[in-house]
This record gives sequence, structure tokens and C-alpha cells, in this order.
Amino acid sequence: MKARPKVALVMVALVGVGVVASFYFWDRFISPGGGSTSSSNCADPASISSHIYNSYRLQIVKSCITASGTVDRVIDEADGDIHLRLNLDQAYSNLTNSGNQGYPQYGDLVVEIICVNQPSQTDAIPACQNYTNQIPVPSAGQHITITGPYVLDTDHYNWAEIHPVYSLVIG
Repeated sequence: MKARPKVALVMVALVGVGVVASFYFWDRFISPGGGSTSSSNCADPASISSHIYNSYRLQIVKSCITASGTVDRVIDEADGDIHLRLNLDQAYSNLTNSGNQGYPQYGDLVVEIICVNQPSQTDAIPACQNYTNQIPVPSAGQHITITGPYVLDTDHYNWAEIHPVYSLVIG
């Protein structure tokens, strides 16, 4: 009769370990941004985020992640930002969502380097004042590693983005 409580205790302990392992697996490999840099290892250099135009439209999913991939396209935007269409490396393929499928992203992650150019869009001009971009702009075909907030753009089909880029390494 005393063996049953011991067996039950061992079963509860094993289930507990399984639950903890499941949460670790989910956070590390399945959840958006899993396996990426945690927010404690990331800083907003030069307060870049304060220069986002209409920042209210960005829903923060994870305050900071790191991902890598190959640049499919580089697009100059009227708000002064450069949009990169990033074909993610397999390890980060979970970062895109249904908003990134089809036109105009074709499955790529949107990556925004802000205030690269002088905005021609009137309502975006104030956001870039007193900020000089220090992030390098890659060319199509280059492999990059980027770090920044992982967000959903609620003005654009809730597609997933890294916006703004805090750091970018080419190669």
C-alpha cells in the first residue's frame, strides 16, 4: 500500500519536469521570436524608437529579438525609412505570419531602418528631426543579422516586422 504514494509522487515529479521542459521548448523554438535575444540583452541605442512616425500603429510582440536572413528587396519609403524584405533563415521562419504572405511581402519579414532619408511625407518629418541614422543599409542578396523590436503593424494587415532596427550586421 505504501508503494502507491511513492509512485504517485514520482509521476507528479515527472509531469512537472515535462511541463517545465514544454514551456522552455515553446519559448525557445516555437513562439514568435523564440531563440532570439531577450529584452534584457538589448538596448535602444540613441533612443531610436522615439523617432518612429505614428508609433501607435505598432503592436509590440517582443521588445527585442535578433534574427537573420537574406535581403530580397530594399525599398525607399516616403516617410524616410528603408524597408527591407528579409527572407529569413530557417531558424527564424516562425517570425512571419499570414499578413506577410502574398503581396507585397511574399512571405518575407519586413525590416525597417528608420530615418535613413529625408522624409517627403509631411506627417513623418517631425519624427526624423534631431536623429541621424547610424544603421548600415544592405543591398539585395546580402545576408544580414538584425536586432530590434518584433512588432505587428496594425495599419498593414498586422504583418510582422522588426521595427526599428537597433543593429544590423552584414555578412
